[in-house]
Formats: sequence, structure tokens, C-alpha cells
Amino acid sequence: MIAAGIIWGGNPRYDLSRLSFGDAAASRGEQTLIRAGNGVALLRHPARQANGLIARMPSGAVVLFNGWIDNACEIAGELSLSAECDNAALYGAAVEAWGLAADRRIIGDYAAIVIPADGAARLSRAPWSKHGLFYTIADGCAVAASVPRVLFELGLPRKVDPVRYAEMLYGLAPTWGGETYYDDVCQVEQGSIVTIEQGRVARTQWYDPHALPPTRLSSDEEYVDKANSLLADAVRHALAPAKRPGILLSGGLDSPIVAAEILHQLPPGQGLKSFTFEPMQDGREPVLPAHFHSDRPAVEAFAAMYPALDPQFVDNRGIAFGHMLDDTFRASDGAYPALVSTEFHGPWQAASDAGCDWVFTADMGNQTFSCEGNWAFVEYLRTGRFGELMHLLRDVPGDDRPMWRRLAARSLLPNLPGTLRAALRTLVHGEMARPLVRKDVRDRLDLDARYRAHYGEREWVRTRRDFIDDAWSMTSAGTEMTAAAEDLYGFRFRTIPQYRPLIEFCLTIPTEQFVRRGEQRYLARRMAIGRLPEEQRTNRRYGRHGVDWHARETPRLGFMREELERIADDPVMAQVIDIDRAIDMLDNWPETPGYRAKLDVFMPLAAAIVAGRFARYVEGRN
Repeated sequence: MIAAGIIWGGNPRYDLSRLSFGDAAASRGEQTLIRAGNGVALLRHPARQANGLIARMPSGAVVLFNGWIDNACEIAGELSLSAECDNAALYGAAVEAWGLAADRRIIGDYAAIVIPADGAARLSRAPWSKHGLFYTIADGCAVAASVPRVLFELGLPRKVDPVRYAEMLYGLAPTWGGETYYDDVCQVEQGSIVTIEQGRVARTQWYDPHALPPTRLSSDEEYVDKANSLLADAVRHALAPAKRPGILLSGGLDSPIVAAEILHQLPPGQGLKSFTFEPMQDGREPVLPAHFHSDRPAVEAFAAMYPALDPQFVDNRGIAFGHMLDDTFRASDGAYPALVSTEFHGPWQAASDAGCDWVFTADMGNQTFSCEGNWAFVEYLRTGRFGELMHLLRDVPGDDRPMWRRLAARSLLPNLPGTLRAALRTLVHGEMARPLVRKDVRDRLDLDARYRAHYGEREWVRTRRDFIDDAWSMTSAGTEMTAAAEDLYGFRFRTIPQYRPLIEFCLTIPTEQFVRRGEQRYLARRMAIGRLPEEQRTNRRYGRHGVDWHARETPRLGFMREELERIADDPVMAQVIDIDRAIDMLDNWPETPGYRAKLDVFMPLAAAIVAGRFARYVEGRN
């Protein structure tokens, strides 16, 4: 992690010599504090891996860099620098040589701080990046850090507008842009640069995912070859710093394809540990059509093809909602609805216990090479490709409605105005499960309409542009949560498909590379030939996580009731959370597990409890 501050006034608000990553970092590694002209830079050295770099340039500038540069050799060659040049020095040299163009030419996942000798500060974040950068400006000084807790360690008060809690429950954090939970704390948006000089702030958004030019190749085979080549590049870059890598592995398409490429590139004799969540046997939901509950059979069949794979299965016994919640607050100073899910804690702990320094995932696989191309339902109608549309509608897994209803729901209805779509879907399917926000707050903040505008009305993305927006929003917020998980478990994450050239390729190729004659994930299925067991490669069922939620959470009803009672006594959160509805839901807790019960009861209750607990943490109340 990195942090830095600059001073331009004679009586700065904060003593920058007190910069610290706080208690969450104290148990892992060391911290280095250096002075840089009228600035101070702080570097975190974790125990297991390099998690930040610092360089002092010949010009006197100090560079802090958190992340990685994938085309480092190419950039070093263009700058006539040694191939051994570390990423901080390389980034600093690129900025001094090319200015804004440096970030356009560098391919990687990073956040960086440059403090020139003149005392200005340049904060940057790569597009499609999991590395965040937060900053505050007050009374003659500015401070920036990978996580907000550094700012609070200096004495910045934690102040949150209650509106943020309501928006968080609706999952609207990706719409905050440069704002955050906290008053006086901003974040650098991905693909942008923030310059701070004498208290003045300039923001430059240099990357636009919608400005990418179309990619057109001459044959189907070329698209597969290019995707395979880019995936191989992503894996090669990811493996370079890894000494003991592991991977989160499912029974689907994306992570096994990634694992197969990793195993192909590993040196002879080196193995790969995989970690898979296995739901408990008792208390599972009924299996929905076109779904499966356990990844284990597919993972075991996949492992049989690859002797170097050592699969680990973790059932998370003893882990339920609320696990490590307070630790996560302290490490991140953030909270999001995803904290209601605990399925990954067991695999993360197993990876930590195994000594993994890097844990790879295939998150964003569905936004890249394993994309389903769901916008095709509307695109094919609008462009008159009725034959392809009929194939697609006929072959939707688990959809047993008459063809006219499939056509109406998936192709016709999405073309109607949003309010009409919402009314028709409510008429047919009933009210959408809403977060436990008071109605007066929902209405005042227009939360339901804002949710529909961002996520749609219980529908797949309607256009390619919507799909790109959705992919972009996945990496826009929540970086502090990733940093917290790395801090708490002691390894680093790398999402293999979150490789900029692969993302840009997949966002710009024709729809028919993802959907062909009713077969979705057409690109991934072709990439998987010879890599996956044929049954897994052609499987069209969807895996469902957390199907044992009822067995895990029912014993926690007393805990949930206590938390709701605390919210009822909270003068702030009682004005945000609909306590009466929450208590009623708890009193009518389902007797048996079910998919709808999880969506309609458990998840809203758990999200409300997360918000209440987080509010107490922010206010310093027990």
C-alpha cells in the first residue's frame, strides 16, 4: 500500500510525520516513511509480497506505485531504461517523459502518486483497476492513500451523510464517481488523473470505455486464437511475481479455462492449489431448473485431466453472516452489500493457510471471454436477424415459457420506456424485493428509479453500451474492500481476465462471437476445446453459490434480532432503515430454504444489519 502528503501552507492541519497504515497493517510487514521536499511519502512492506514501491527520481520527484505494469519491458525499452527497472521508477520516468500520454501507453493495474520537487501532487489510477486511491484536502495540506484509514489515522473525522447508507443498500456506490462514503474524502476514478497544487484540484478523465474502436478479424478461428493469446499473456504476467500461487476454482467455464492456462505455463514439477467452496450437505435450497449447487463434481473431473492441480474443497463450516465483519470495517473503512455473502471466507483462509502469496480469480470472465452476449435478444430483433433470434429464444436454459412470452420478455419489452417496463414486470411477477430503506427516504432520494436506471428492471442488459457500462462499474468502487481482504488474509489477488488488452478485445468484437445459433458463451466454449472435460465445456447450467444459507443463518436469528433492535435505538439509522418491515420479515423467517426467500428475506435483512453495524463503527458507538 502507499500513502503520501504534501504541505503548502504555514500551519497545516495534519502532522504528516504521523502517517501510518494503522493497526490493520501492524501485524504484517513494515512501513517506511520518507520526506520528499515539502511532502512525506509512506510505503507499506507486507510480510509475504511486494505490495507497493517507491522511487526518488533524478529530478527530485518521489513516486509511489501500488500494482503492476504488464508491458514494463516495452516501456523500459522506449525510455532506454534497464529491463530491471522497478515499476515505481519506470512509472515516474514515463510521466516525466510523456505526461498524460504515459498512462495511455502503460498497460497495467495500478494506483500511483507522483510528488514533483515543486510540491504538486499527481494521483492516478489505471482503467479497469482494483487498486484504489483516496485523498483529502484541508488547511494547507493534502493526503492520499490506498485506503481511507490512513486519512483517519491523521485525525480526519469520520463523517458520513446518512444518504450514503441508503444508497449503499441500493448498491449505488458505482454511481458516486469521485465521491465516497465520507465527507471530505474523495477517490481517484479509474482511468483518470487528479492533480493537486496549492489546494487547487484538477481532474482529467483520460479513458472512455465507449471510445474503443471495433475489432474485426477475418475468421472465427482468428477470434479464438486472439482470445487465447491474450489470456496467455494475462497469465504470463500474473505468474511472473508469484512464488506460491493459488486459484479460486468453480465448476463453470471461466476459472477452469484460466486454471488450464496457468497449469500449461507452470514450470515442470510445480503444482497449483485450487480452492472451491462446497455447500454443506444439509439444508440446501431445492435445485432450480438449469442450475447446479455443487462445483465439486466438475472440479474433480477437471482435476483428473491435470495431475499438477491440487484441489481443496472448503465447506465453510462454522462461518455464517457477520464473519469478520468488524475486522473488515477496521481494515477498509467501507461497507457494501456484498458483505452479506460469506462463501469466499473459507477458501480465502485455506489459501492463506497454504501459504499462497497470490490468489488468482476469473472474476470478470463473464464480462470478457466467457460473456453470454445477452444484449443479443434485443440486438437481433432491432437488426432483423430473426433466424438467430429464434435460435437464441428457443435454447435459453431453464426457460419453459411459450415462445411468444420469451420473445415479449426478452426482446420486445426491453425496448419500452423504463417506467412502462417496470409496471409490466410488476404486474406479471409482483413487486421487486426492495432493500430495507424507509419509504419516505426511498421517495425523497428517488432510489427505486435510480436503481432501475443503473441496473435495469429485473432484466439482462439491453444494449452493448449497457453491457460496457455494467463491466466498467464493476471496477469503479470497492477497491478498499479488496485491499482489506488482502490485508486480513496475507496474500494478493489478481483477477486474470481483468487484463486491459483482453477486456478491450472482448468489449469490441462482434456479438456473433459470443452468441451463435442459440449457443451462448460461444467464444469461451471454443477456447475450452481440449482444455476442459467435454461435459463441462458443453454444460449450460449455472452454478449457484450459498445454497446452504438457511442452515447457516437460521441459528443466527437471535443475533439478527439484537442487531435490528440496536438500529431501532440508533437516532441516525432508525431514520434510514425500515425497522418495522425488518422485524416483520424476521418474525416470518422461512421454515424451509428457497431461492426467493434468500433474495426477499435474508439478503435485505443482512444488508440492513451491515449498514447499521457500519454506522456504529463510523460513529464510534458499540
